[in-house]
Amino acid sequence: MSVIVEPELLEKKLFIGGEWVDSESGEVFEVRSPGDGSLVGTVPKGTEADVQRAIEAATQAQKVLAAMSVRRRAELLWRAFEIAQRRAEGDAITLCRECGKTITEARSEVSHYNNPHYIEAAEGLKRFRGAVHPWTQSDSTDKRIVVTREPIGVVGIISPWNWPADIPNIAASHALAVGDAIVFKPASTTPFSVINLAEVYEEAGFPPGSVNVVTGPGTTVGAELVRNPGTNAIHFTGETATGEYLTQIAGVKRLLLELGGNGPLVVMDDANIDAAVEAAIVGCFYLAGQVCTASERVLVHRAVHDEYVEKLAARTGKLRVGNPLDEATDMGPLNNVANARKVQEHIDDARERGGEFVCGGTIEGLYCQPTIVDGVTSEFLMARDETFGPVAPIMTFGTIDEAIEIANETPYGLQGAAFTSSLRTAWLLGEGIKCGTVHINDTNNTWDQLAPFGGFKKSGLGRELTNYVMEELTEVKQITFDLSKVR
Repeated sequence: MSVIVEPELLEKKLFIGGEWVDSESGEVFEVRSPGDGSLVGTVPKGTEADVQRAIEAATQAQKVLAAMSVRRRAELLWRAFEIAQRRAEGDAITLCRECGKTITEARSEVSHYNNPHYIEAAEGLKRFRGAVHPWTQSDSTDKRIVVTREPIGVVGIISPWNWPADIPNIAASHALAVGDAIVFKPASTTPFSVINLAEVYEEAGFPPGSVNVVTGPGTTVGAELVRNPGTNAIHFTGETATGEYLTQIAGVKRLLLELGGNGPLVVMDDANIDAAVEAAIVGCFYLAGQVCTASERVLVHRAVHDEYVEKLAARTGKLRVGNPLDEATDMGPLNNVANARKVQEHIDDARERGGEFVCGGTIEGLYCQPTIVDGVTSEFLMARDETFGPVAPIMTFGTIDEAIEIANETPYGLQGAAFTSSLRTAWLLGEGIKCGTVHINDTNNTWDQLAPFGGFKKSGLGRELTNYVMEELTEVKQITFDLSKVR
């Protein structure tokens, strides 16, 4: 088996005002690989004062960005894309080492998801326009209403560890496109992928201070970024409980939150069973199930239950679990001890409630075997909350109304999926499942880079990607003209 060896020890600094600097604390912390526990590198332990410095730098740089022409900002983003493409393999190896994604998954995140954002932001900017409205409150024919969009200002980006390059760069690329400056606060277990983004933007030639990175604890660096009056918008991806806390301390500013999920995968009695099995493999076991859009509950019609579970078990048994840097690995480790404990708690709860473990169910260190639990009901922890691990909980139903009821009984609503051969059934499921996205005959774990992404209920606020995120990161301004008063 081919194993990529990457011995380089990474030692990075904060990026503030176009300079790589130490933290005012003088301290650093280690980042270790969840794959084998090896040291990936060290980064500074930032402070609230470091955040303030970064915000001040961003505030000044934002004026320069806003004054740039659309063409110039687009050129810089295209240059960033070219640089990112050149360094894609190295960035993917770094992501694999710090995150625990398989090298195949890491390459996909870097090249298929992250790098295209530069182009999408550059080209989307050219088509991002305001409008002219007629004056309707009188008979005057001399009045006009012009609606424009202006940069919102300084955007704080608090990124997750499971998509450490793609997700923060959704906000970063589009914020820079519309003239906002940014301050990154990366997840403490995966800071290097965000630092890589900053290096790309620096080399591309963005004005000093338009991109800043402050590494450190969420309780200090992240909280200060949110509550500081110098930030005008916050883009956060992470747990729902953390998102709720951020709404309490943010004050009056724009919040773009992508939070937890407990996505249902519905398999109707007329479904293509083989396709629905493959959807669960991707939905439940991609990145060891540590994705907010994962198939957290697999709802199977009684008529096809036995066939489906048998085929899913056979397919799951072929997955290779191991070192994420090994080219032959299908599934790597869990990212951190806290997540492993939560997955163990859900597995223990399922055993206590009489769940049937078709396969898996064991965790050794950070490695959890792909697990299928049959006989899950709404009382199980894994049915009520986000497991965030490689677990496929099987729930059964008899009618479409019952499927929709089960799908909607959690407080989450990010992405759902359903398999059926009936257009009528597909339409009813698409309308009935209360999620920001419902995929018909596809896995939960997929999204299009040019479509709106976001959740209902406790799964988030706002929509990401393409012009949707540009709308979130700009202010709408109305300017009125009375032409009768001018020449």
